[in-house]
Order: sequence, then C-alpha cells, then structure tokens
Amino acid sequence: MQDYLRQTRLGSLMDGLGFHIFAFLASVGWFLFQWGLTWPSLVSGFALYLMTLSLRKKIRDDHLVRKEKQLRSAIGGELALERLLLSEKSKAHFEIAMLLSMRAPLVLLRADEEGVLCQYQGRRILVAFAPCPPSRAVEAEHVLALQRAAHSMQVGHCLLCAPCEISQRAMEQSFNGPRVFFLSREKLLSLLGSVNPATDEQLVALGKRRRSAAAPKRLFHLILNESKARRYACYGGLLLIMYQFTHLIYYAAPGLVCVFLAAACRCVRRKDDLLPDFPV
Repeated sequence: MQDYLRQTRLGSLMDGLGFHIFAFLASVGWFLFQWGLTWPSLVSGFALYLMTLSLRKKIRDDHLVRKEKQLRSAIGGELALERLLLSEKSKAHFEIAMLLSMRAPLVLLRADEEGVLCQYQGRRILVAFAPCPPSRAVEAEHVLALQRAAHSMQVGHCLLCAPCEISQRAMEQSFNGPRVFFLSREKLLSLLGSVNPATDEQLVALGKRRRSAAAPKRLFHLILNESKARRYACYGGLLLIMYQFTHLIYYAAPGLVCVFLAAACRCVRRKDDLLPDFPV
C-alpha cells in the first residue's frame, strides 16, 4: 500500500500555504499588469483568486473520491483473495468462475474439486483457482494436475487463476497437453476488488489488526529477542574498543546501550515459549 501513503501534516500545510501565496500573487499581479494599480484591478484579481481556489477544491474532491475508490478496491481485493485462500477448493473454484461470468460470456456447467467446467465461445474450458500463498509460485505440478483433470473431462483449454507468481517451469508445462492460460495476480485482485470493495467495517477491522500487530508488548519482545544478544554484545564491544582509542563520548554511549541490551536479552525470558500470547 505504498502508493497511498499520506504526506506529513507539516508538508501538507506548507504545500497549501505555498499554493495560496502563488495563486494570490499571480491573480492580482495579472490584473495589476494589465490595468495598473486601481481598485478594479485589485477586486478582479481577488475574484480570480477565489475562482482558482474553487477550481482547486473541485479537482481535489474528484481526486479524493477516485483515490478512495481505488484504495477500497485494492484492499477489498486483498481481503477477498485472503478469504479465497482459506476456503475449500470447490468453493474457491466456483466463486472465481462466478466472478468471471460477470465480466465475460461464460456459462457454468459443472463444479467439482478440480475446477469448474464452463462453456465459452462455443468451447468447453476448465476454470480453476490455485490455492498458493503470495510468497510462493505456481509450479509445474499445479499445471499438470489441472491438465490431468481437463484430459479426463475431454477439455482442450484451461484457465488457472494464480494468486501469486508463475514459475518458468509452469509456463513451459502449460503448452504440453491441454493448453493452460493464466489469470495473473494483478488481474485477479482487480476483478475481486471491483466486485468486493472494502466496506467501512472491514477498514476498521483492518486498522485494528494493524495496530495489534505493532503492539508495544510485541515490539518489546522483538527488541529483546534472545537471538539478538550476541549481535548486541558484538556491536557494544566494538564501540567500546573505539572509545578506548579515541576517547569520544559518542562511541561510549551507544556501546553501553548495546551491552545493556545484550544483558537484557539474556535476562528477560518469556514465561512460556511453547504457546504465543493470544489476543483477548
């Protein structure tokens, strides 16, 4: 979601102030240049300045609506894809086929565990969803399994919806046997987001989940992780050695902090390392 990061409050304030100053000086200066220093030129320049502000507000409102729609579509697509990955295979295949039928003249014929048999432009095709997490890639085994199912149904073409990257071996395997076409992750997210935009309740729940993921308690355990004790001790020792040679305080202070963190990592232990802390 790096595309939707907001400006800082100070940056937005300075940008707005600069625009107001520039618009006012340009509007008034134009009429002063044309008519000279008279009251009609000042009034006309101020009126042009107000018209410029109204136009800017209109453009910003339209941009905000368009940006909010894109953001809701992107978040809704991600949430819908996450829900599909946790669903049963037959249900995921059926939902994808139903979404495709809303955009294309696709007729659903039969649904089973391998995919959904459909009819498209007089041909029978097999539509399937690959339940792979985004960190993995669609491999040749997934394509081969779909081709076997298509061969048993006597279908010559398949459509595999991939929620992740597609490996080179999978691309090569798609040309062997029944032809397999792919629906990329970007197109899949666009399709899911256009049908399932994020609601206000989902945005609130997502915000709570993000805040809970960055809770102070979890940050405390992340900093004082026992596996980082040796690294802290190494950094602290090197900084203290530099202090012995240079006698500069800005080597000693961070060195002592690193040594303290190394000792804290050894001393602070979690009560139970077997089970995590489940949220209330």
